[in-house]
Amino acid sequence: MDALAYSSVYLFWVGVGAIACVEDGSHYRPNHHANASQKMYESIEAIERVASNAGGRFAEECRALIRRLHPRLPAFTAEFTQSVPLTRIRDIAHGKGDKHGKCREVRAEIKHTIQNKLHRCAGPEDLVATEKMLAKLTAPGTDYPEEFIEEFRIFHRELKDFFNASSVTDRLEKQCREGNPPGSVTEGVNRFVRAKATVDAIPGSNQSDPQLLAAIEECLHALCDLRRSVDHEINHGQLAGEPPDQRQQWRLAEIGLEDYAFVLLSRGINALGAESDPPRNELTGAEISSALRMLAAASDATALSSGGGAGEEFGHIAHEAGELANNLPGGEQGALRVRAVAERARRSAEDYCNLLSDLFDGRAAALGRSLGIDGHTVEVFTEGQIRASVVFQSAKLASHLLRAARTATGEAGWDCLVAGEVVGARLVSVPRLDPSDLTIRSLTADAPAVLLVQSADGDEEVSTCGPGVAGILLCHALPHLSHLALRARQAGVPLVAIEDPNLVNHARSLTSAPGVRFVAQPSNISLDAAEGGYRGGGGGGGAAAPQRQAAALVADTSRAGRVTPLHELGQMPWHAGVAVAGSKAMACSVLSALSTDPNSGFAAPTGAVLPFGSMEQAAHALGHAERLNFLVDALESVQTRPEEVASVCGELQDLVRQLRPSHEQLAALADPFAHDPGAKVMVRSTGNAEDLAGLSAAGLYDSISNVAPGNPEVLGSAVAEVWASLYTPRAVASRAAAGVGQRGAHMAVLVQQMLVPDVSFILMTRHPMTNDPNTAYAELALGHGETLASGAVRGTPWRVSMNRSNPGESQVHTYSSFGTALVPDMDGDGTLKSVAVNCAGHWLSTDDGARGQLAARLVHAGGFVESTLGSVDGGALLAQDIEGCLTPDGQLWVVQARPQP
Repeated sequence: MDALAYSSVYLFWVGVGAIACVEDGSHYRPNHHANASQKMYESIEAIERVASNAGGRFAEECRALIRRLHPRLPAFTAEFTQSVPLTRIRDIAHGKGDKHGKCREVRAEIKHTIQNKLHRCAGPEDLVATEKMLAKLTAPGTDYPEEFIEEFRIFHRELKDFFNASSVTDRLEKQCREGNPPGSVTEGVNRFVRAKATVDAIPGSNQSDPQLLAAIEECLHALCDLRRSVDHEINHGQLAGEPPDQRQQWRLAEIGLEDYAFVLLSRGINALGAESDPPRNELTGAEISSALRMLAAASDATALSSGGGAGEEFGHIAHEAGELANNLPGGEQGALRVRAVAERARRSAEDYCNLLSDLFDGRAAALGRSLGIDGHTVEVFTEGQIRASVVFQSAKLASHLLRAARTATGEAGWDCLVAGEVVGARLVSVPRLDPSDLTIRSLTADAPAVLLVQSADGDEEVSTCGPGVAGILLCHALPHLSHLALRARQAGVPLVAIEDPNLVNHARSLTSAPGVRFVAQPSNISLDAAEGGYRGGGGGGGAAAPQRQAAALVADTSRAGRVTPLHELGQMPWHAGVAVAGSKAMACSVLSALSTDPNSGFAAPTGAVLPFGSMEQAAHALGHAERLNFLVDALESVQTRPEEVASVCGELQDLVRQLRPSHEQLAALADPFAHDPGAKVMVRSTGNAEDLAGLSAAGLYDSISNVAPGNPEVLGSAVAEVWASLYTPRAVASRAAAGVGQRGAHMAVLVQQMLVPDVSFILMTRHPMTNDPNTAYAELALGHGETLASGAVRGTPWRVSMNRSNPGESQVHTYSSFGTALVPDMDGDGTLKSVAVNCAGHWLSTDDGARGQLAARLVHAGGFVESTLGSVDGGALLAQDIEGCLTPDGQLWVVQARPQP
């Protein structure tokens, strides 16, 4: 990778004159360059084949570098590899075309400034010198012989061919004229040339001209089709059998087409007003469709160039954008769907730009220092590579579409997840929401701060960061019902996700202010400079946390080691079942029983539980019980000292991961699934410090997906992993912050049927933002529900509010912009894999009727669950936080319910 990267940087600087080609005592004719170029070409062609087969990040990096190397290599066709190439310049210098000797002086100049240099030490600067000479020969008022000028023009074209500086149409037409390409390629070239001529004939304009937009769209379509045809023929078709010099010329033609796509897109972006000052934020439906088609073309161009996973992702974006352009709904629904596609496109463009930065930043700096390159040239290298690429145009189009969509829907570019207000606290930027971060640790209840968090995976704790966190601004989108959002809601800490880069920059500009006024409400978000001195505010987390006595947790270990089926657990009184296996397992047993009622409207997975005390029993069996108890006691004593907590937790987890249930216990856990040899199960945590009113601990403990129950080693390892999650530093800190003692914390393990969802959902029976008990709220995503719960997958889910009084009435707030879904790996080894998805074409986006029916089913199921689980303690009815899915057969499943935070 280093060789490719340094070569591409070096040859770029040679091409732009930052590194001069000068004689060092050795003379090399241009054929030397051509032969070296052929060796390099064949080498990088072989590397590219290996990279394409390998796929992934390696393929993306290799292709990004190789495509930047190709145009920097001289041509090595026969006329340039012969022993004395480019002889026309010698003939010109010796008088060819100058019958009457009128050109003696200029011929002498040509000999000394071009011929001698070219035939001793050829470099791109020779092309510059040739262009200057041609301008001199054809300047107004000169009378050089036309025959002499024509000879020089021919030489200029030859030199352009050598340095691969020909226009894309010249190269394509020459290859078709002098070679024998497949008919499909010839037809594609003719179609592109005609389309290009049509665009070129339309006068330049920054106005939205329908004729110009249509011509650009057609030209981009022809260009993308031709690129794919040429690429296929080079790799798998007739052109693959051509000599290397011809393959090089066709590859350069394909790359030249991508470069011209940049030009077309630039013209289209200008016509749509994206580059106006200020940019146009209101677009007509026809303009939005045009912008979507351009986005599809830009994404298709990047898909072909990038390869690997990025290539697949851009290919999906191209399909989504093109599909939506041809079937764009009107009104707010259309704007929301445009927003989803544009979000995905901008996110992927940013990721690819980051890849280019990772490839070039450090290497360009190191090479520049070594070669003594001008500092500014080094500094702007990576930016120049990004800004000259089609993916940069893709990002521009996506941003323009996002502005237009937000204007149409009245959105502001940021999203309130937890309401509140903070006045006077400082705004402090941190990389992540990490309790060990020195900046976060320095905050206090008396001098708190609003945190500007650059990145979060959605599974962070808020309470463990201490009372000095008054509010959180996250620099990217996050599901409202992710674990982080739920924990912020429990802690009373205002949380806003910023989705507009301009607003991120605005927030960063306020980090030097003495204080800020941060308002987070569903209908009003603002962030402004204010005087320093924290003055509190509703919902802020900066108030001192009350000192709480460690709560006594209930754990009945009398059934330790006795695997209990859910239907048996469900026959116990609620409190007795919770004491044996935790609230989660008990709730699942109730759900399983409820699902047998034909009026419930849902199914629930079967399973069995390994009760509290089983981990300690397994430790005793291996002779580790005394060490386990010692470490838990140590944890209790050091829980306020993060470094010591991490050390003790590491020892505890290492010990617990060695434990295994007995063979009999593993067999009993697998028994409910013995009828299905291909069954997979979820191995889930069910602790006595989770899923409680006021202490949901959502996502705090591990659950292992996609486990083969018939494999005792895999199942046993998954159980041990769940046990060990009781002792992560995050879990320990969370219990300490909640006033829960470490000695009383116990972990049971719930093993349930693994579902393969089409759609997963999290449902709140009371709207989490408005607290309206008559409005339910759901977030949905394709594939496994971890996408929603952890927030680790970047993007936005479908967000739907539902009228509980009228179940058929619902409102979509956002359409999903996720580019991937999590699905079970076929090996059943406890892992999920990420697959690309097309949310824009899914029925949740396109079928209002089917989506409305699902909303009605969710309201009904949620109400049914709430009516039973919401009052198990005999008190007031508690709203429920429900997780579930819809499988491809249309069955609605509820897999978990707990009191809503």
